[in-house]
Amino acid sequence: MFHCIKERFVGFVNRQRHHLANLQEASFDRGEQELFKILDDEKLIDRFPATIPMIALLVWGFILTFPLVIVLHSSHFSADRLTASSVVEYYVPLLMTFFVFVINQKILVPKCFFKKKYFKFIVGNALILLLSVFVREIFVFIVSRDPSETWNDFFSTSIFFQRHFSPWVIVSLGISLGVVSTCSILISVFSRQVVRAFVIRERSRARIEYELDFLKQQLSPHFLFNTLNNISSLITIDPKLAERSMQKLSQLLRVTLYQTEDKFITLREEMDILEKYADLEKLRHDENFEFIFEKNIENPNQAIEPLLLMPLLENSMKHCVKPNGKSFSHVFVNQSGNRLYVKMENSNYPRKPKDSVGGLGLNTFNKRMSLLYKDAYTYNTRVENEVYICELNITLKNMDKKLG
Repeated sequence: MFHCIKERFVGFVNRQRHHLANLQEASFDRGEQELFKILDDEKLIDRFPATIPMIALLVWGFILTFPLVIVLHSSHFSADRLTASSVVEYYVPLLMTFFVFVINQKILVPKCFFKKKYFKFIVGNALILLLSVFVREIFVFIVSRDPSETWNDFFSTSIFFQRHFSPWVIVSLGISLGVVSTCSILISVFSRQVVRAFVIRERSRARIEYELDFLKQQLSPHFLFNTLNNISSLITIDPKLAERSMQKLSQLLRVTLYQTEDKFITLREEMDILEKYADLEKLRHDENFEFIFEKNIENPNQAIEPLLLMPLLENSMKHCVKPNGKSFSHVFVNQSGNRLYVKMENSNYPRKPKDSVGGLGLNTFNKRMSLLYKDAYTYNTRVENEVYICELNITLKNMDKKLG
């Protein structure tokens, strides 16, 4: 029974943590969008430096002054009813609240509670709470006392100079101490959690950007290495074909040089790169090779990461050559909305075991997909009737790339 209750409780806590994590991430995303809007707004005075304490002072200044607008409103209070005593009774607790908040956030919570000096933390809060109440009583006595009253009257009536606190005073002070301590701890803990989550998020993003840049740079030399090997083998066999291959390679490198530096390119540009690469690869195949490239692109300006599909096409055209029989490579690309479907079929010619040391292109592809799309894609391969088939489904980022 106890074990079942424990499992349900743990499951409930984990669900809430997951829900809060999603809310936190959504909050960060909204914050980023707001920051982007601010950065894009050239009308704002964005050259004037500001610090956190300045913002805090403005916030507390608003909290302290705005109530006067409500208090002085004719429909609620008139000026003759706004006495010095009522102002003190309102503002002294508010100012002491600010004092208690600052002392807790700057001293008691970080230097006592987080360092497990719980006794000092409780005593410190009890002292500042008593000091706040005592200061309030002094100010109220000063502004509300009759001319005949003396400080002896204050000492005789104040709760701090009674022989025994009444039960209600003790209970109210205990509740206040508990509320102040709990709120101070939670504010500090939640603030640290937000900062920690933001730093972890930015570190993770920086790591992903670094890995993606590395993988993108790794991809181009890999492709260039394979292509140059192909052209090298053609020089002695068919020099003219080798020359045309160099021209094709030059065109392709010119395209990739200027386009793949961007974080995103359009689907039109990605398809153009694939077609140029296919033209280059077809030069090394004989007349028995069949290549089909069919595409149905709904939005040619849909953004996609550069060279994302290149490893699949490279693998399809490189490993389809049969010593005997017809070789082929068929490519089908369909894009609708933010869904991209890619299917590649090629004649299956099993590689020799010694060739298994390669595969850098597909390894790079798998790493890029896991970093870029996580759970937003499916990729599978299979062999049917001596045909190698790979299928890729991606939920693309819902954005267009505007051509400049």
